[in-house]
Amino acid sequence: MARPTVVPRPCGDRQPVPGLQRRGGSVREADRSDRACAEVAFDSSATASLGHGDVREKANEDPVLEELKAMGEQGLVIARAREEALEILEGYNRCAAWFQQAEPDAARKFRSLRYTIDESGPQYTLKLQNGAGGWLYQQPYVASSIEDASTGSTITINGKGAFFQLRSGVRIVPKDGGPGGLSASQLLRLDLYLGGTLDAQVTALLHEFSHVVGLLPADGGSGFGAELSTQNTQVVLRHCRAEVEAAGRHKGLFLNPGTGSFPRSTR
Repeated sequence: MARPTVVPRPCGDRQPVPGLQRRGGSVREADRSDRACAEVAFDSSATASLGHGDVREKANEDPVLEELKAMGEQGLVIARAREEALEILEGYNRCAAWFQQAEPDAARKFRSLRYTIDESGPQYTLKLQNGAGGWLYQQPYVASSIEDASTGSTITINGKGAFFQLRSGVRIVPKDGGPGGLSASQLLRLDLYLGGTLDAQVTALLHEFSHVVGLLPADGGSGFGAELSTQNTQVVLRHCRAEVEAAGRHKGLFLNPGTGSFPRSTR
């Protein structure tokens, strides 16, 4: 598979395609007690807003941040996006006001959410042939969450989806079950944003949180899951795009797992 010089690593019962991808089947609460891996050094320019010192200091008063720190480099990527989403929800802005319609103390509930990484999640974009002979693309799911969930529930992030990854391989699936195969890699996107960028990551967390507090309908479990997922992401961005993009502009570069620095989204 051809890879660019820089390649980043990447809502409950929902099956996604482009837009915010969601995992099919029931959502399981992740085991929160067995998360540990070696902490990988983070590029200082990429983590100016959330360096190791900041993580250690904040972790003393934020148990979720402590868990993310223990997850290593990917955990720090999640922590950075979480910090940006928290700043949005704690502010006086249109996005925060939207969430407060469903959850008056939205920032507190968001802060309570746990995270787990699905390391065995789908990694290929499926190129599916329809009955008319045309082709549709189904990207790997990005994240999953529980609808109308309680405080402290879990968001699962696909380690091979657009939260961490810029590209994925493409698997061809013919309509009549004929010979398939692999094709050239394809850029992953979350609506307006390239996969692996801070804009995409913050949008993904806000999308999941909108399901947790019951602001958006479930967008999976039916043949229209892909369309609903895309529509739901667009609703989130209609309320939150300005805040999401302000966060990206302020932070500049960031580090993706195993790839080094990568500029924020390209639109």
